[in-house]
Amino acid sequence: MAVFESLAKVLRALAIGDRVKVTVRPELMRFPNPVEGLVAEKDEAGNLTLKSERGAVQVRAEDVLSVTKLTP
Repeated sequence: MAVFESLAKVLRALAIGDRVKVTVRPELMRFPNPVEGLVAEKDEAGNLTLKSERGAVQVRAEDVLSVTKLTP
């Protein structure tokens, strides 16, 4: 449980415009996985909208397995 709480804190700490790589649960059948993009929107729960090469991708916090903040 501590891992998920830690991941939720990381998601909430991201800022609009941060470049990230997010891996989601494979059963969601979302490709590409992981997805890279810029944080376009976020909410208090840690849900994100990423602007990627393939357009806007909405990511729910509970679906995230890992998140990596990339250098600009």
